[in-house]
Amino acid sequence: MNDMRRFPIVAIVSGFCMLALQTSVAAADLLQQAVNYVFTGKINPQGGPEIVDRDACIIVMRDPKFERFIRYHFARFKMDIARITKKYAGAQTLYELDVQGDSPVIEYLGMDKTTVVQGYKSAQIPLPGNIDEAQKALKIITAHCKAEQPKSPFG
Repeated sequence: MNDMRRFPIVAIVSGFCMLALQTSVAAADLLQQAVNYVFTGKINPQGGPEIVDRDACIIVMRDPKFERFIRYHFARFKMDIARITKKYAGAQTLYELDVQGDSPVIEYLGMDKTTVVQGYKSAQIPLPGNIDEAQKALKIITAHCKAEQPKSPFG
């Protein structure tokens, strides 16, 4: 009889665990979709950016112009001073996100995805796709990847 009384409790606890897991997966998927849109202008691109560290908000993707990879450190972006700039190419308007940080915000990597070739404390990131959607995606990323807080020299 004790086993029959425990069954409803186990079922309820299991249900809450499944709901928490689904919520976590949905949030992870939303972050990936936002990252995808910022870098490619598509929510589900083929061979798109890879979130290699969700907690530190580190994204790696292949450089579209050269034989290398690029690592972005979103948590280092100073989004409060970041700006979106416009460039005109004929009838087309192109947008870029200008960011900077106190430590490298972007690193160019070798083909092994680990060797750092160059690192920069500022970057201009092209924003393909619809600018309104890109701004929404940036808000999602910024909410998840709050800038690193300066570390106190006093332990």
